[in-house]
Amino acid sequence: MLSDHTLRLASVALGAPVTDPEPLGGSTRSLVLRCLTPSGPVVVKRYPDGSTAAFTREVAGLTVLDHTPDLLAVDRVHGLIVMTDLGSGPTLADLLLGHDRSAAWAGALEWVEALADALGRSRDATALFGTALGDLSADEPSAAARTGARMLLDDVLGLPPDGALDAELDLVATLDHRDPASDVVSPTDTCPDNAIRTTDGWRFVDLEGATVHHAAYDAAYAAMPFSTCWCVFDPPPGFTDQLLDRFTATLGTHLPDLVHEPGWTRSVDLASAAWILAMTGWLLFGADEDRPRVGPEGVPSPSYRQLLTTRWRWGAVRLRSTLPAVAGLLGAAAAWANDEWGESAAPVGPYRAFADDE
Repeated sequence: MLSDHTLRLASVALGAPVTDPEPLGGSTRSLVLRCLTPSGPVVVKRYPDGSTAAFTREVAGLTVLDHTPDLLAVDRVHGLIVMTDLGSGPTLADLLLGHDRSAAWAGALEWVEALADALGRSRDATALFGTALGDLSADEPSAAARTGARMLLDDVLGLPPDGALDAELDLVATLDHRDPASDVVSPTDTCPDNAIRTTDGWRFVDLEGATVHHAAYDAAYAAMPFSTCWCVFDPPPGFTDQLLDRFTATLGTHLPDLVHEPGWTRSVDLASAAWILAMTGWLLFGADEDRPRVGPEGVPSPSYRQLLTTRWRWGAVRLRSTLPAVAGLLGAAAAWANDEWGESAAPVGPYRAFADDE
């Protein structure tokens, strides 16, 4: 069995017996097991299908980022990682989809502070991270954003090329110009279900997409909220404002020049536009098929259509002054969704934890 072979490989890598595997789920790309060793529990993660890029990024991220599990052993030949076990504490998604408003609100603020602190502390490790990645190129969300914008123009709205939109997409692409003054090492997939609350605070897991990019890409996770995630519902008034304020204040203790205004808010808007358009490209086919849920089975989740329409509506309002052509495109997409998708593009409603606020 795959798990038996994985235990043998983990035992060799760690130099101690690794036994009693308990599957922890995860993506289809990897096998994740909670196991026992003579020193206590560990988590073993293996990429059996040759996902070398994801493996390399995860090892590099665990090596340089704070607020993550400790890296205990690596088997590069077999794509295997042994790391500390963070326990079975709640994820941020658990809190947001639970019934305790205070716990969800406070937990989210603590989460965003931990994220900004991890990013800020990584500022001097970007070169080390790049060396660990080797030949892997950095991700460029602006390239995915161009694809999403083109799909909206050509496939959805049937509109001709737009020079003003192209100019704004060029502006968005400036975030991907490498700059030590703004670049951080990021887990990238900083979604609510990829953060576990421990006795020592929030820890970030699933670093398969770890990369170096502009810190505004992570700030957008506070502003939108949760840019590339499935756990997307309507936040209560003031929630995202507080998240972004806390993120900015914490990041500013490490990168004070980066968060000066008005440049910082503009950068967050550019990053938000990139994520919305990138998600459009990634999810539009699923929305066309009317796939009923973006998230895993067994938990509340928006449909593909709901998630995309929610993002388009938000961007049409939020980006109006910073990126008017992008905002206009997103507004047109939202209006098209209302006409073409109707009730299947209805608002997602509030997070369960904040449902009583409505």
